[in-house]
Amino acid sequence: MHLLREGRVRTCDVVIGELLLGAGLPAHFARDLMALPRLPSPTPATTREFIERHRRSFAASGVGWADAQVIHAAVNAGARIHTADRSVRKVSSAIGLVLA
Repeated sequence: MHLLREGRVRTCDVVIGELLLGAGLPAHFARDLMALPRLPSPTPATTREFIERHRRSFAASGVGWADAQVIHAAVNAGARIHTADRSVRKVSSAIGLVLA
């Protein structure tokens, strides 16, 4: 919670979309989520280029397109990722992204 209070939490459109598609998201949580500052969303073309540049890290990693876009957005913004997803953590570490 202290990170929220300090204004240090960001999200991105793909995270918002994934959460909105999930079942049972409380309405107040959705409103709060939409109010968070967002990282710029990478384009599909730049995401493909990013994956290609880091092919060894992404290949057969279990990371999907949405996760790759989140990783790419974080790298572009110099942000950290907070995740419990092992595949995302492994790829992020392999490409040098600092994890929260």
